[in-house]
Parts: sequence; C-alpha cells; structure tokens
Amino acid sequence: MNIFDFTWVVAIISITGTFFNIKKKVFCFYLWSICEAICFILDIQNYQYGRAFLDIFSFGMNIYGIILWTKENRIESNDIERKVKNG
Repeated sequence: MNIFDFTWVVAIISITGTFFNIKKKVFCFYLWSICEAICFILDIQNYQYGRAFLDIFSFGMNIYGIILWTKENRIESNDIERKVKNG
C-alpha cells in the first residue's frame, strides 16, 4: 500500500502554475511542463495511453508558450527601452 499519493504534489505544482499564469509570468509554463512530464510517466505506468498522448501534446504546448511569451517579453522590453530613450 502506497502511503504517499504523489498526485497531490502534481496538483499543487499545477495550481501554482495557474497562479503564475494569472500574473502573466512565463514561469507557469515551466511548472505545467513538469506536471505533464510526471503525468506522462504515471499514465504510461497505468496503461493510460490516450491520457499519455494528451500529456505529450500539452507538454508541447507548454514549450510553445515558453517560446512565445519569452519572445513577446523581449519585444515589450525593447519597446519600453526605446520609449525611455526617446523621451
């Protein structure tokens, strides 16, 4: 019998990711990627292949979110710097 249910840790990490998403922080995608990787392993172990496929897809979307949000943050930072320089 397993005394510790690891899915609670995943749930807490995921909820924390949602908090950072509300705050518009790219860190949310890193947290969600960790959750998806863990869920993928658990789903494979439990022969939940359809759910495991969803985990892989969601992981990919998180990577895309990291790339997109990081790029947008760089563009916004450059715009702010130009506005400050130009007065």
